[in-house]
Amino acid sequence: MKKVLIVIGVLALILAACGSTSTSTPIPTVVLDAGGTDEATSPQRGSVIASGVILPAQEANLAFTIGGNVQTIHAAVGDKVKAGDVLAELDSTLARLDVEQAKRTLRELTSPASIAAAERATAFAEKNVEDAQNKVYALDYPRASDTKIKNIRSDLETAKKQLALASDAYHRIAKLSDGDNRKSRALDVLTAAEFRVRQLQAEYDWYTGKPTETDAAIAHANLEAAKAALNEAQWYLAALKGEQVPPEATGAQLTQLQQARDALEAAQRRFDNTHLIAPFSGVIAVVNIIQGEFASPGQTIAVVSNMDQFHVETTDLSERQITQVRIGDSASIRVDALNQEFGGRVVNISPMANTLGGDVVYKVTIAFDEKVEGLLSGMSATVEIHVGK
Repeated sequence: MKKVLIVIGVLALILAACGSTSTSTPIPTVVLDAGGTDEATSPQRGSVIASGVILPAQEANLAFTIGGNVQTIHAAVGDKVKAGDVLAELDSTLARLDVEQAKRTLRELTSPASIAAAERATAFAEKNVEDAQNKVYALDYPRASDTKIKNIRSDLETAKKQLALASDAYHRIAKLSDGDNRKSRALDVLTAAEFRVRQLQAEYDWYTGKPTETDAAIAHANLEAAKAALNEAQWYLAALKGEQVPPEATGAQLTQLQQARDALEAAQRRFDNTHLIAPFSGVIAVVNIIQGEFASPGQTIAVVSNMDQFHVETTDLSERQITQVRIGDSASIRVDALNQEFGGRVVNISPMANTLGGDVVYKVTIAFDEKVEGLLSGMSATVEIHVGK
């Protein structure tokens, strides 16, 4: 924008005052253009100038993530707070009960008695794996030694001979009456001989036989099931002791334990959400609720500002000027209220435009090079950004 300066010659005024009759020569209009070549009368090259406002470098609008009635307010406007301070609390009666119940459930699941039971179950699972493994190994080996098989065969032959003798003896007196003692004793001997032969024959068939495909499949399936049960028992015991378990760990008891821990974590989170916490140290700038009032989720309850650190945000930097500005550019900051100038540097350029009186403007954030005493939020400033340097 061009500024026009009309210069009136002092000499012409004097002549007019003296009543001179000569015709004065018109004085030309002088135009000062920031883009001109007259460095003595034009602004400094390589810089843009904008108005700004002093704001806290850190400011947070605080809200509850859940709704509820405000039970206590611990801070007022102007109070200094530290990071972690509780600023306000919702009614947390139900949330506290949920936490206590979740703690009791988890405490029962992780008691010394529960750990001892898990250790015993793990020991039984290890024994089951050992037994199942032995049965699988037995598939590839004879069921008995040659000597044992020979002995059983010999016993079987002897038993068969005794059965033949007992059968002959019984048939010789089979025509006697059923109440005859001789017939009863002969029948008992015959029955015992038959049982003995069947028993030895079964043993001989087993020891000399080979496992079928079904027998092998059952033995391998039992081994895999025993291993899986042992893994689950070991994972559960490790979890009870607070040790790390792999992501693929499974088991009904492990799931129950993890659900109990998740329930406690969720209950604790709900309880924590009834407290409004200061995220950093600063000053309470706004308190937007009173005790007993209902706070909706997301409703701004308080604003915390860090009054130890300030920066400047421009308010009228045009779209033609913003193209020259880069993050890291140095700047001079003139604070009107302090009547002082300070050094600074561009730390942020907003990618979104605003409008000011119909003009498109962009916000640029400038940090002070050093801490400045006496600054207050809302003070006005003039910034000169040294672009391209």
